[in-house]
Amino acid sequence: MTGTDTVTRRDTPYGERFTLFAEVLWIGLLVAAGSLLLVTWPAAMAAGCAAVRRCVPDGPSPGTARRFVADWRAALPGGSAVGAAGLVVLAFLGADLRLAASAGDLPFFWLLALVIAGAAGAVVVYQVRMASTWSSTGRWARPGRDPRGSAMLGGAVLVSAVCVWQLTVLAPLVTGVLALAAVAVDRRNASGLRPGPRCSNAAGA
Repeated sequence: MTGTDTVTRRDTPYGERFTLFAEVLWIGLLVAAGSLLLVTWPAAMAAGCAAVRRCVPDGPSPGTARRFVADWRAALPGGSAVGAAGLVVLAFLGADLRLAASAGDLPFFWLLALVIAGAAGAVVVYQVRMASTWSSTGRWARPGRDPRGSAMLGGAVLVSAVCVWQLTVLAPLVTGVLALAAVAVDRRNASGLRPGPRCSNAAGA
């Protein structure tokens, strides 16, 4: 380590990666708190993605909670509409699955369940990508076409769902990981590199 590194990097007992991980977990708790009304989930995720874009690699950035609340309020008007629409679609899919399950032994029920689960996952991925778009542009808009990036984010959603299914207490934490994954996918598109974002003090990507 050079003398310059000693001055510019914060000395932490667990290293830079651990402090970034801790920051992401803190952001996840904030996103979970902002999602308590359910329809506010996209606004909370948008604020979480914005917080990830502002994070620094050598420790939690100051004022994360305060700036998260400001972003959450700014994203709330359009985000509530996105959240309500998503809840309607998810409720419809859940009702279809419950109706099929109550109909008795239907042939290929497992295939129908997989299709419905995939559709529900696609809704979540779309909402997360919209939230990430808001964090980089300040407005709600349809995300650009990026099947490969959406597939990567879908994998993150699937892993998160499995983790929550195995241990429900992880639910408030995985949202921060999803925000990090969404920002990584966006930065991959912007830079033409593989996912692996590096955080900076800049608010934008």
